[in-house]
Amino acid sequence: MQDKLLKRFSGFLIASTAAAALLLGGCEGDRGPRGAQGPAGTGVFTNLSSSTADQQANITFDQQNSTVNSVTIQSPPVVTFTLKTASGQPVEGIGRRNASGQLNNLAFTLAKLVPASNGTPSHWVSYIVTTFPTDGSAPAATRPTRDREGTLVYLGNGQYRYTFARDIKLIQSQVNAMTFTGNNRRNDLGDLTYDPNLTHRLVVEYGGTIPNTTPSLIYKNSINIVYDFIPATGARVTSSTTGAAERNIVLTKYCNECHGNPGDPSDLNQQGWGLGITTPHAGRVDTRYCVLCHTSQRAYGRAISTPTAGAFTGNTYVTAATTTADPSTDEVQILGEFVTLIHKIHMGSNLTETGYNYAGIHFNETGYPQSAGLCRKCHRAETPQQLAVTPQGDNWRTMPNRKACGSCHDNINFATGTNTTGAAHPVYLNDASCNACHTPTAITESHAQALVSPLNPAAPAGLTSFEYQLSSATVDSSNNLTIKFRILGNGTPITLATPAPGLTTALPGFTGSPSFILAYAKPQFETGTAVPADYNNLGKVAAQPDTISITTLLNTNNAAIGAITGPDSSGVYTATINSASAFPAGAQMRAVAMQSYFTQTGFDPSIAGRHTKAVIIPVTGDAVRRTVVDPDKCRNCHEFFEAHGGQRVYQTQVCVTCHNPNLTTSGRTISDAKLAGFAFTPIQLGILTTWDPAFNKATPGYALTFPEFSNNFKDLIHGIHAGDTRTNPIRDVRNGPGTGITLIAGEEIAFPNMLGNCDACHITQQSYTPDVIEALRPRVLPSTEVTRSAASVATPTTATLTAARTTVPNPEDLVVAPVTAACVACHDTPLAKAHMNANGAQLGAALAGPSYTNMGVARSTLPSATEQCTLCHGQGRVADVIIMHGQNRPALVPTSVNTGSSAARMVKLLLNW
Repeated sequence: MQDKLLKRFSGFLIASTAAAALLLGGCEGDRGPRGAQGPAGTGVFTNLSSSTADQQANITFDQQNSTVNSVTIQSPPVVTFTLKTASGQPVEGIGRRNASGQLNNLAFTLAKLVPASNGTPSHWVSYIVTTFPTDGSAPAATRPTRDREGTLVYLGNGQYRYTFARDIKLIQSQVNAMTFTGNNRRNDLGDLTYDPNLTHRLVVEYGGTIPNTTPSLIYKNSINIVYDFIPATGARVTSSTTGAAERNIVLTKYCNECHGNPGDPSDLNQQGWGLGITTPHAGRVDTRYCVLCHTSQRAYGRAISTPTAGAFTGNTYVTAATTTADPSTDEVQILGEFVTLIHKIHMGSNLTETGYNYAGIHFNETGYPQSAGLCRKCHRAETPQQLAVTPQGDNWRTMPNRKACGSCHDNINFATGTNTTGAAHPVYLNDASCNACHTPTAITESHAQALVSPLNPAAPAGLTSFEYQLSSATVDSSNNLTIKFRILGNGTPITLATPAPGLTTALPGFTGSPSFILAYAKPQFETGTAVPADYNNLGKVAAQPDTISITTLLNTNNAAIGAITGPDSSGVYTATINSASAFPAGAQMRAVAMQSYFTQTGFDPSIAGRHTKAVIIPVTGDAVRRTVVDPDKCRNCHEFFEAHGGQRVYQTQVCVTCHNPNLTTSGRTISDAKLAGFAFTPIQLGILTTWDPAFNKATPGYALTFPEFSNNFKDLIHGIHAGDTRTNPIRDVRNGPGTGITLIAGEEIAFPNMLGNCDACHITQQSYTPDVIEALRPRVLPSTEVTRSAASVATPTTATLTAARTTVPNPEDLVVAPVTAACVACHDTPLAKAHMNANGAQLGAALAGPSYTNMGVARSTLPSATEQCTLCHGQGRVADVIIMHGQNRPALVPTSVNTGSSAARMVKLLLNW
């Protein structure tokens, strides 16, 4: 939402492009000395009614000491609550209203928890399902909403009393007296009888869009005060309350792992931020609040959609086999109900039925970045700490039911037993018998993933899980390489096959084997005699390092390459790679990685590949390549990221051995015969015809028109994550793997986090500043955007382009300087590129249009240090990149209400950030 607002504003400002380019191009120097302290405030209160929009946007509330103090329900509910800032100041001035008399940024909701029954889990029923007109007209039924029309009284010291406009004791009778027709079904609203003996949940919301701001600003640190209680006794309900029903299944912190910043992973009480910022509904930032509006009551007023041959058309808010189904009793899916909505969004393209369209969200087009079978991503209740915050977090395996399971497994109609993808399912008209077959053990096993990971502690029965360990890598005076390594299988050192002539099986019961990557750096054109700061594998085709498999070294027919001996008493083997097959003479910053995997025989091919975390170690005595990305942070969205069919898993320091500055995409080397004979999938054909409506794979030389851009790791990952927010989303075509053709369409990618949240991947804020690059000059390499040679420039053919990749780096290659390459991978608006070019970027022809196969200037003409980025964007400078990227992010820790100036926002907006 923030990105869209910023885009619109940047479009408005582009009318002043020339002036802006001058402004941005001319900024330089450090920040001036800090001025004298301004006039002191009261030091007692934070008054939001007199605060600036910037101050409101950046205020941080105290999540622990902002509390509900009391709730009484004698007629309309009366709530007293306290609101404080993170610095402990009471908050006043929150009672502003809109033209309809509703509170602007303050809202309340109240629901009851209907207990579990007959196998069906407990569920929330909202009382706030009527309108409250302020013009004297009669109220009407509605889907769950919020109470904002009541009376607010300030009691002092940050305390308030709010009296609901609606009398929840009367809601049932009011609704029953209404007339219902068509899709306005009374039963959809449920039993609204007030029952004071049930657990109730009250939520106080403060946040959302700040009134009278253009473009719209939101409270970045909105607060939802959640209060579970039993009205009859007044007792608060927590995980330690005896005898009280509770429903806490999902922890917002887990959502924020992918959608924002979860904060301290060891502190489950620190929510972090993300929901309400990178997801809809600014101001609603806690899943405990989401579930009070996203109840089954969202079926009210919605037509029932039925599929034709498994496909829906039009809007799909409620789905069923027939349009006459009763959503309150029959086999239906209410897509707005939280469990169904979230499951279907995350199941995404793996759903069986197609054509889903919930409020413009096309579930089938969603690509979830990890397995949807990892239920523990959202649901965890296996440690005392987890049980304290989500005591029902194990419901996914202890309380199977048609609604939760059917939201992902939409191939099953439980009412008829029809299974569109397999054997018939038993007919279930209720949830009472689900756990007869689907026991906790059975559910856990059926959701188990092939790769053991923190959220998947056990692989399917019988499969071996491996761990690679590298102890050392040394090179002797004759340039022979010695590697000490060990492989654990289910925690125990394995015993490899005895070396023998013609050996093809490295480990009995498995095919294939891990392999060693030999990466290095040697001086090249830009660095003079200095060793590059990145791997470049100089002299290798497409700058790719050599790989040597364990199977190769165990085959004694390959003695000229090397051998394996051992193991010792600890299970450690010694691999020796002879000089001719090891690193080339003069190589420095050498490293050995261990990657790829064994495939276990006798198992389904989908799980037989025992993908294993890659590891890497420097050669003893050599410089070590800098670390910029924390792979544990990648895990927040990807669990263990698996690339290249599971060949490379988790370790990003292994990724950069191949995805180095001299590598570009290879699609333009695809031969006519391969392209004409390749069976593209419907999705691939859709991508190609979107790029070029006239695409015809039989056209001679068509592959020469494919895009080409940098596959340097930083450029590739920035471009992928920038996805559809770029002006010209990346287009990646690769000749491979093997006989395949790979496509990546940036316009199909939606990043679930804030694009400016660089901390989501990087080890520290300091690791992504231009200062880091400046400190590495002249050893830091530009990114190659297009691989060229004199021959390919003169006559571009498959043969000349392929040959050019064997001699990289070439003087004719199109390259972009290193800081610019990182920035333009996200910031590719015309104005942003003009700004970069004015400050030494030299983007070439791409400056004036889409950057498909024309980005950069010839390597031979790129000066070694033309970029001036650090002058403004270095640490402590006027547009410090850390500050700029952090402008729109919420806070994890208390910050001054004065952070985030309008001037700084304008710079961000000009750059479409």
